[in-house]
Amino acid sequence: MPSQNDPSKPALTILTLFDTFTAERRYLQNVSPKTLEWYQCSWKAFRNHLIPAKDEAELRIAVRQAVMAMAESGSLKPTSINDYSRCINAFCRWLHTEGHISTPIHLAKLKTPEKVPTMMTAAEVERFIRYVPKNRIERRIHAISLVVLDTGLRITEVLNLRKQDVDLDNLLMKVEKGKGDRQRVVPFTLALRRLIFRYIKTECPANSDFIFATRNGSAQTYRNALRQLKAIGSKLKIPDLRFHSMRHLFATHYLRSGGSVALLRRILGHAALETVLIYEHLLTDDLSEAHNGHSILARHG
Repeated sequence: MPSQNDPSKPALTILTLFDTFTAERRYLQNVSPKTLEWYQCSWKAFRNHLIPAKDEAELRIAVRQAVMAMAESGSLKPTSINDYSRCINAFCRWLHTEGHISTPIHLAKLKTPEKVPTMMTAAEVERFIRYVPKNRIERRIHAISLVVLDTGLRITEVLNLRKQDVDLDNLLMKVEKGKGDRQRVVPFTLALRRLIFRYIKTECPANSDFIFATRNGSAQTYRNALRQLKAIGSKLKIPDLRFHSMRHLFATHYLRSGGSVALLRRILGHAALETVLIYEHLLTDDLSEAHNGHSILARHG
């Protein structure tokens, strides 16, 4: 694919360009390993369509054909296709910025069904909070979960918390490396301070700065943490227990209690205010209560 800035340069294959794109993201922008893994998964979904493209016109057609083929096959959900398309859009923006294509290429999102997120019931939350862990692993995963419920931190942010990141005097947690490498400070409650103080004193390995370290001092992995959480969920008969649903529960409860959307955006670490608006959904009970309060018939019944 010739450079638009200098047509005399030798043609570069789309594969070579994607490798350069990911290398720059890794070494110049210091993206996380998880982001690099996302790049590779996205490339795998698109590569068979993009590799044959020899110029900009063919690439423009190929990216759209790839989306249509994935949608028609039914092997991927629209949300997954949209996720992969976000990566390809970033790659195409880079191609345009670097002069490899003359005009931007952008894939529009596929329409996805709007779903009301499933959250833990009040009884399930009560049951989970009051659960008494049976061993060291359960105590660690239970404490991790309560941090998510109290602060709304992402699970990866909690797993990477260090002792120096927690200010017990001022009830603040510092997230050194959140999504997009953004730093922020998040408040927490007195109840969580008691839990963290006891946990650091009795459970935290002395050979590690990580609060929720494994026995050898390394940070707990997301996969193991989720597996351990689901094991507790199975005991408590709480189906499909996930850290993200706890973060969602925190955000929804924050807004229901009168919290500010703008402040919630800062707590959650979202760059755009629009992202936080997804937490403003109302569940069936909320809708029914609001409807009864405004119904003419209910008022005169």
